[in-house]
Amino acid sequence: MDLITVTREEGVKFKIQIRDHVFTTDMATNEGGTDGGPAPVEFLGAAAGACLATMVQSYCDSRGFTDGDVSVSLTMELAPNPNRVTGFILDVELPNDVPGGDREKLKKIALQMPVPATLRGQPRMDIEMF
Repeated sequence: MDLITVTREEGVKFKIQIRDHVFTTDMATNEGGTDGGPAPVEFLGAAAGACLATMVQSYCDSRGFTDGDVSVSLTMELAPNPNRVTGFILDVELPNDVPGGDREKLKKIALQMPVPATLRGQPRMDIEMF
């Protein structure tokens, strides 16, 4: 079984299945879709934000920082020709009781987390057409 499968529903709307979880991706109406779900590139941003939030929350939980929850607001910078993401701006809200030293440590750790570290590199992408 494939780890992730993507199958067409209609138009440019696709179903994404990861284990028993199902998501929908689509394009905005002004881009030829029905806006039936986030665009594929938005999932890329969501993966970066969710990876960061999950790891930072785990760090805070393990150290007893409980005065608030972690949240991440993310902005993607886009460029044309070719269409691509040129940058991510991630604003992280931390629990109020996280001391300054830990904030700096978290910033360094964040760049080593799986999705941010992958996006900072140039991962190989092998494409097979059948």
